[in-house]
Amino acid sequence: MPESQSFSIGVDRLLHEIRPHGRSQSCFPPTFDDAQSRRKASECLHQWFVRIVDQFCDKDQKRVALEDNLAVFVRLGWKNRKQLQYANIQTVCTTCDLDDYYLGAEAEAIYLRLDFDYKTLGDPFSHPLAHIHIEGELSPRFALDGGNSGNIVMDYLEFLYRNYAPGKWLQWVQREWANEFAVSASKGAVDPLPTIVSAFTSSQFQVLRGYATQIERIKQMLRVRKDKLFDYQMNGSDRVILEYPLTR
Repeated sequence: MPESQSFSIGVDRLLHEIRPHGRSQSCFPPTFDDAQSRRKASECLHQWFVRIVDQFCDKDQKRVALEDNLAVFVRLGWKNRKQLQYANIQTVCTTCDLDDYYLGAEAEAIYLRLDFDYKTLGDPFSHPLAHIHIEGELSPRFALDGGNSGNIVMDYLEFLYRNYAPGKWLQWVQREWANEFAVSASKGAVDPLPTIVSAFTSSQFQVLRGYATQIERIKQMLRVRKDKLFDYQMNGSDRVILEYPLTR
């Protein structure tokens, strides 16, 4: 199996499908329409998932699977061919295989949705740009982490993998860092990443504090790698305007 360029082969496939390629809109699956996909008041999450898979995936949930238990439905709006104007990424993560979930297996599942929309700013400071919904319309809107990077698509996908496929996320980090650190390693420098990972898993905060500089370097390297995977234009400073508390 070929090595993925991103967090997984599924994400590689997704990024290829949703690049603008000169379009004003890109979707995954290609026929997806988030207006038609809105969950009805009478639908539970499983009913909604089955309806959307039947309607947009020809009853094949593998078309939208990033992992065996993680599916996404995406619509992005573009201006001037490369400037992101709108994003809607609906996500279902289950405790069983998506095939079994589709067929009605008893399992826990969570729904998340990334929204980025200049036309739905809401009450003052209530709709961070972008924000994440968890489950229903009444849920709080959580700001997407990643600072003001201007690359909300990659930041959201990384958020999903850090939380729902952490092993694959760490493999990506280790692979990218090995390439970054290769020159230093050839000169005899000691790789800090294994110690940092071990300190996290054993809750050794004082060790992590001592590696603050190296951790920041790793974060900066990952930022560059994410932006190379999916590059587009967005006014990241717009996010600051909608932040609360106000930044200094």
